Amino acid sequence: MHRNEYTEVFCSSTRFVLVMLIAGGVITTTACGGGEETAPEPDTMVEEPVAEESPMDTSPRVSFLAPEEGATVSSPVHFMFGAENFVIEPITDPLTIRQGAGHHHIGIDTDCLPAGEVIPQAAPWVHFGTGSDMIDMQFEPGPHRVCLQIGDGEHRTIEGLNAMVSFTVE
Repeated sequence: MHRNEYTEVFCSSTRFVLVMLIAGGVITTTACGGGEETAPEPDTMVEEPVAEESPMDTSPRVSFLAPEEGATVSSPVHFMFGAENFVIEPITDPLTIRQGAGHHHIGIDTDCLPAGEVIPQAAPWVHFGTGSDMIDMQFEPGPHRVCLQIGDGEHRTIEGLNAMVSFTVE
């Protein structure tokens, strides 16, 4: 083989190998997913809803879970109370007043008391000094309204921690 022929064959073989390596790399990259990801077509894109951040309300509050406002019920009436962001606890002996804690009281057919007033330990008030959050009570037929009021360890009302419910007994 002559030197020019050798050089031509060598160069031709080298070009062939290079072309095959490049082609093989492209095929491998495409087949194995090594390329860039492509976005779905615009008509197939699904927009995920974004949950809006809302500030957490940490204000304490109380409510009647039962009976519902305006309900017609039979006697005995089942009462159930709820509290949020506030600890309902039994009265302690010796008396301990803890910030953010207290117990339920209900006033039958009466208005709620102003903040800071001591809840009377007599009718029409019922105390839940054990920390209970429910009771069944007998009522005469007719319309009634009941105040739920939170008191601290001294039975003193706490600003904003009261609720009213009206209902009719059949």
